[in-house]
Amino acid sequence: MRIKRRYSEQWMHYKVLPPELRERVQRYDQYKWLETKEVDVQSLMQNMLEDIRRDIKQHLCLNLVRRVPLFETIYEWMLDAICERLKPSLSTEKVYMVREGDLVNEMIFIICGPLEIVKTDGGRSGFFNRGILKGNDFRGEELLTLAMDPKFGLNLPPSTRTVKALK
Repeated sequence: MRIKRRYSEQWMHYKVLPPELRERVQRYDQYKWLETKEVDVQSLMQNMLEDIRRDIKQHLCLNLVRRVPLFETIYEWMLDAICERLKPSLSTEKVYMVREGDLVNEMIFIICGPLEIVKTDGGRSGFFNRGILKGNDFRGEELLTLAMDPKFGLNLPPSTRTVKALK
């Protein structure tokens, strides 16, 4: 950990990152270490037998995926395929996962939170809507309705909300 931290510090110094950005990088590195104990989960999963990898992903993700109303009645093999494509991600405090207006290219399933979700309706004067997403919540369901549309093509929708990690 110390060696990685030193390399990270040297890189940030070389790139002349401002102090607040350095602090965010350090906070993320520390959080990632605490959560994973430096185990590269992606690499670990990639090197496992497909059958074991599928069972682990189902164990970790299947209940989250089933909470999406559109997925409640689909076939089990479709749920397996969805779980297979999920990728774990860690976020630290005050990190924006999606900003209002950015293209929505993924769904977010929250394992633990909280995340703040804010809608300003494109900055319209006087409009502000705020909510909190917690564990077992999800965001990005507009992709599902678009995927069901045969005219969808490859045009991703813009996000109507900003999602930011609170803790």
